[in-house]
Amino acid sequence: MDKTAMDDPQELGTAFWTQIHGFTVSEEPPGPDSPLARVRAFTAEYPSVKLTEEHVAAAVEGRPLLP
Repeated sequence: MDKTAMDDPQELGTAFWTQIHGFTVSEEPPGPDSPLARVRAFTAEYPSVKLTEEHVAAAVEGRPLLP
């Protein structure tokens, strides 16, 4: 975020929260090997399968996502 956005309390709070929790807010697509990209690929391939916490955990741990 640029310095001008830090004048907005909402933007400042968001920047602080993401930094504390180790997140990065980006408008770029996630890297292909990231958990988010793996979940997105799974949901694109299996649109009728309900995404569960187990799917997300598997993506984070690097395990295969199974329908």
